[in-house]
Amino acid sequence: MSVTILLIPVALAAASLAGGTGLAAAVRARAEGRDSGDGGATLSVRTRMKDRGLLGLALDDIGAVDVVVGDGRVTALVDDLRLSMTLTDDGVWEAHIDRENGFDVDESAATDLLGRIDAAYAGRVQSAVAARIRAQADSAGFELVSETRDDEATVTMVLNVRNDA
Repeated sequence: MSVTILLIPVALAAASLAGGTGLAAAVRARAEGRDSGDGGATLSVRTRMKDRGLLGLALDDIGAVDVVVGDGRVTALVDDLRLSMTLTDDGVWEAHIDRENGFDVDESAATDLLGRIDAAYAGRVQSAVAARIRAQADSAGFELVSETRDDEATVTMVLNVRNDA
């Protein structure tokens, strides 16, 4: 008996469920122009990200600099965008984006940045889940027979149930 587990990148799954408009709609809904105090608007959007360690790694993956990961706050500079993420009471990160030069942040720049972070975060989550499956397969009575990754980053793991389990 074997078990096949497909680990579909969360970004692709979410995009298909939301018709690819969820992130853009969230940014647009928040783009009403909060004053950042320096003449530019600040955009603020709630994200689905929860793990600060994976979030920090995802920011590194997209080339962010000056990344600081704390208990309730993550900050980084990506291109000319300042990103400040704070942890909400319900354990979800809220992203605040403004420009380093004080100019307004437009929807497309914010959507692009959050999309890049979300995709990198989804990849990190997928890698962590795959690593957990690999690490726990033996103790759960399974043997990892094969693992493949396709062009869309979907990981397929085939596990056999061991006879001695």
